[in-house]
Amino acid sequence: LADPGCHNPKPRTERALIYKLRSDITARHHTPTLTTCLVLSYTLQRRKSCQAAPSSMDVPTAGQAAAAPQRKAWEWEGRVVSPVPAATADEAWALLSDFLAFHKWHPRVAVCRLASSSGAAAPGCVRYCEGTPPADGTPADWAHETLLEHDQARRFFRYEMNDNNMGFGAFFAAFRVVPAAAGGCVLRWEFECEPVRGTPKEALEARLQAGLDGMAARVHEHLMSARAAVAVAAATAPTTTVTAGLEAADELKLDSSIAA
Repeated sequence: LADPGCHNPKPRTERALIYKLRSDITARHHTPTLTTCLVLSYTLQRRKSCQAAPSSMDVPTAGQAAAAPQRKAWEWEGRVVSPVPAATADEAWALLSDFLAFHKWHPRVAVCRLASSSGAAAPGCVRYCEGTPPADGTPADWAHETLLEHDQARRFFRYEMNDNNMGFGAFFAAFRVVPAAAGGCVLRWEFECEPVRGTPKEALEARLQAGLDGMAARVHEHLMSARAAVAVAAATAPTTTVTAGLEAADELKLDSSIAA
């Protein structure tokens, strides 16, 4: 028996089943077969469901299409980058990989501390970040952020912003350090979030870009200072060794000398 289906009903088949069932019931000493009852029940249920639900094959009219609500984009996506030519990706990542050291590198973050009992580098830990206090005396920006993923080998971590006083709803971000083709590395900050009321997307990107540029500058300054200190130590090491050796020789007694 062919299935009438939702989009191609076969009235003749239904009428035949109804007629057969009616004949079985009215016939003397004859009852309808179980198969006939089941098939008829299934057919009627299919017809009822088809009438209740509109067909996906139906094409809306022009008026219906105009009246239908338009799907609204609710997400912002973007990325800001900042190069650090003087640092390798491994050098920069060694400084920036600590999820709880954000305040050491971001120029506008004054406080960054662990706010949960989870381990510092383990996914699930929550940090509390607070910005530098504004000069006009208004409250500083703050947010709780949860670490979602931390990958040392790939040099990136991903996190989610939770409660905050900056107007953000859903906000997810990923921070990466990638090698640059021309040498050095590039800091990359990617985000995906709900639109912030009263704030254009370009303003958010500009804010993130300024913060990332400040982080790149601090990484550059730190590495330059560290390399300069190493160079100075290497330059003065031979003189210090010779002077110490002469002083030790003056104090050496003959009876303790290996030449005695």
